[in-house]
Amino acid sequence: MRDKIFWTLFILSLISSFGFDAKAKKISIGLLGKSVHPYWDVVRRGMEDAAEELDVDAIFYVPQSEDIAKQIETLETWIAMGVDGISFAPSDPDAVISVIAEAMKRGIPCISNDTDAPKSERLCYIGTDNYTAGKIAGEKMVEILNGKGKVAICTGSITAMNSLERMKGFRDVLSKYPNIVIVKPDPLVDNEDTARAVELAETALLDNPDLDAFFGVYAFNGPSAAKAVKTAGKVGKVHIVCFDTTDEHLSLIEEGVIDAAVGQRQYFMGYLSVVLLANMARVGVENMMMLLPKNEEGDVIIDTGVDVVTKDNLKDYIKLLEKWGGKR
Repeated sequence: MRDKIFWTLFILSLISSFGFDAKAKKISIGLLGKSVHPYWDVVRRGMEDAAEELDVDAIFYVPQSEDIAKQIETLETWIAMGVDGISFAPSDPDAVISVIAEAMKRGIPCISNDTDAPKSERLCYIGTDNYTAGKIAGEKMVEILNGKGKVAICTGSITAMNSLERMKGFRDVLSKYPNIVIVKPDPLVDNEDTARAVELAETALLDNPDLDAFFGVYAFNGPSAAKAVKTAGKVGKVHIVCFDTTDEHLSLIEEGVIDAAVGQRQYFMGYLSVVLLANMARVGVENMMMLLPKNEEGDVIIDTGVDVVTKDNLKDYIKLLEKWGGKR
């Protein structure tokens, strides 16, 4: 965790490292998210705060729901506009390969946020190490279940890399515990339809009367499972470990319906995207890339880290969110 915080602060320090010509053309940056949800509101706030501090124009867009075609259309529009940088969170990493290649060809630096697209020509990834975060969720689930029980996995996508990596990390931990069983179908896929997510959770409870827990992979999966558990009168009997910490999640943790939530630091995904792209525009892509730490494969991954939130540390976490701009 120290390394994650260190590199976050390192990138933040770049804000004051470079001067800029106030008379120069104002820099424009596009940030593309995945769907309308309070999670992305926090990303947008981070983007807006950095844009104000660095005096750049930042454009934020998310489709109403996960829509690969709409994402590509938006990227193509920004390329045609000639924006100075793009940060994108692809619903399907492979689907954006050609459009990101076109942007890079035209001299528009591209980085991924929240969900990586390593096969594209993107310069770096800013966001959660989703495999590690999935393992953290799995370890918490094992702790809650005391190493035995039946678990249902719920997700909004089986193409997005963040979903796949979280589930892999989660399963890799649970595979070491033969008395924990993941029920079928695995996973329950709702395609980011909240009503469908609730329906699938309710069906899982009916099909598995002895179900012990839900693992919610996407931001709305935890609250959707919580609704099903409350309706079934099984609060405290069916546990929930999930991702993300919107106001709804925090209320359900306080209520005792959600046991633990893996909180991402998505504010920094928006904030650092603007910081990095703005400085690339001002001092050059190569100059900025030289300053960034590379992993063993030579790739630049800026891990924003996670926090495991439970009823025990809820108050302290809310104070942390206020500090980061996650609650206003």
